[in-house]
Amino acid sequence: MKKFLLITLALVISFTALSQTDCPTNFTRNNGDNGGCASHIRLYFPSCPSFTPILDSIKIDGVLQPETFTIFATVCSGSSTYIDYCVSDNNLIPIGLITVYMTYPAGSVGPTPIHKTCGLPSPGILPVVLSGFDMQRNNNDVVATWQTQQENNSSRFEIERAYENASFQKIGSVEAAGTSNSLKTYTFSDNSNMSKGASFYRIKMIDKDGTFTYTETKSVKGSGANFDFAIFPNPAIGNTNVTINGLNEQTEVQLLDVSGRLVKSVTLNNTNTTQLNNLEKGSYFVRITGKVTGTTSVKKLFVIN
Repeated sequence: MKKFLLITLALVISFTALSQTDCPTNFTRNNGDNGGCASHIRLYFPSCPSFTPILDSIKIDGVLQPETFTIFATVCSGSSTYIDYCVSDNNLIPIGLITVYMTYPAGSVGPTPIHKTCGLPSPGILPVVLSGFDMQRNNNDVVATWQTQQENNSSRFEIERAYENASFQKIGSVEAAGTSNSLKTYTFSDNSNMSKGASFYRIKMIDKDGTFTYTETKSVKGSGANFDFAIFPNPAIGNTNVTINGLNEQTEVQLLDVSGRLVKSVTLNNTNTTQLNNLEKGSYFVRITGKVTGTTSVKKLFVIN
């Protein structure tokens, strides 16, 4: 009787381990930021897995992809059962069939790691596959432009804006195509941005069932008329001061000779002034660059000592 119980227990343990290492049935993938992920891939399982496998790698048409994967979330809600993995970049191309290589760690379903190789079809994509997103300032207008490669039951795009350390606020909405397999281009013009400092934008991509993801955050410089810097004294005798007005971000101050060779470089954090000391006689250029927005201005400096 004891022997029979032991055999039965072994079979139960074996069956349980096997059931926990079943392959996923399909997958979805999506570009666009959500929770700090460059993009996502979701592996769907027939039932909620008791243990979460590590996604080691993916092959497309037999070619190993360069991305790495980290576990973002496990969702078990009725018929929607999946593990969401962050992808290290957003270059995982739209695909219909992949091979995934997974590992159940030692101790999860047995004393040693269990490796699985699974071929998966895609039933579709997540709401939006984003292929481009750009922001440009034109005087007091800031124009957002973005493109989608594919859309699946997408509802709308909400444009959000933030100033410096303020939280994001919705400033507009654009209706989405719904379902599309061709390149779509969208634009939105923010006509009320008169900020002297940098502004930050992102787009909330919303599906018809209410699910959503965010694009990456883009920054734009403040209005150009508000940015200037002064060099004093100029001409200088050995030393001079550089003071920046209207550029509220980390800033790089570069001193270049007339041939464009970098002589000195200083990065300013939480201050708008610096000294350039021990300068040799000659003509120079001082170039100021905002590290966030890329705003740049150049002035000439003469040293006469």
